[in-house]
Amino acid sequence: MTKFSRKTYIKYLKNKNVPETEHGFMVNLISSSDAHFKSFISEGLWGFPDNYLNRKRWNLLRPGSEAFLYFEHKGVKGVWGLGKVVEVFESRKPVSYWVRNPVGYPLQVRLELVEPKSHRPSPSDPVKLEWFDNVTPLRREEFAGLGVKLQGGPRDRWSLIVFGEGAKYSYNAFERLKNEFWTRNKALRIAPSLSTHEDIKQLIAEIGRMQNRHVRMEEEIEGKRIDVSWRRIERGMPYMVFEVCIGGDLYADLVKLKHAIDSWNSIAVLVTTEDKVEEAKKWVRGAFHEVAQNFRILTIEDVKKLYESKKNYKMLEAKYGII
Repeated sequence: MTKFSRKTYIKYLKNKNVPETEHGFMVNLISSSDAHFKSFISEGLWGFPDNYLNRKRWNLLRPGSEAFLYFEHKGVKGVWGLGKVVEVFESRKPVSYWVRNPVGYPLQVRLELVEPKSHRPSPSDPVKLEWFDNVTPLRREEFAGLGVKLQGGPRDRWSLIVFGEGAKYSYNAFERLKNEFWTRNKALRIAPSLSTHEDIKQLIAEIGRMQNRHVRMEEEIEGKRIDVSWRRIERGMPYMVFEVCIGGDLYADLVKLKHAIDSWNSIAVLVTTEDKVEEAKKWVRGAFHEVAQNFRILTIEDVKKLYESKKNYKMLEAKYGII
């Protein structure tokens, strides 16, 4: 059995002239009631039959890559979790969990759970099935609305799907699925009752993800950092940037936003407290009047209301299976 650390794996790939590009994955774990599922919950272990297509896709797996966990649970097929690749290896040794064919899945991967709970399974500390009971899954029938049409018919005769360069589905499609899953199962647990600088940044980030934007925290610009940026496409320029000013220097934050307008032609959003709104507007109308049309000024309460509205809309979409 050959195992790779990330450093060794990258060196191996370079020797094989395989480019290291960004990919996401979807692993078909069949069903939470299937005997084979125990290998995942007990050890994070999964394997694929050795054929041309599986090997081609398996060769793209990297330690650290994200992977959707697709399986049937409570009678519903879809994405029930998000995982991360820990190891990629080939083994012909029998695996006791795989009762139908203990040596029939030699292209193997070890995964850790990221969502609904961060956990690296082991025989002494396995994944608990009840963790998935409160998940709102991405149902199979919703995939087409997000740009992913699964092949293989209702019996799901596929093992591994790749998103990214050279694959059928783009990495942007992976991001859309991830944002939708994250919104349903992480963003909806955020309680916007607190009002710290970090709380408001997280709300802005989650609003962006709900809108299928590529979100970055602490965007660098001219040696400084802007709190949150949104992109329409991953490698594009930030089209909207946000700076949260609660107890800091209002003018300095406006200057950072002005730099973003000059550099990227972004829409610049200052989020501040009610008592600072008029002062901010005066600065925009005065010192920054030439780009005033690019500025937006929101209060913290505005952001909370927007978040709650988006969240409620997403909850209704998830409830009725409408995307």
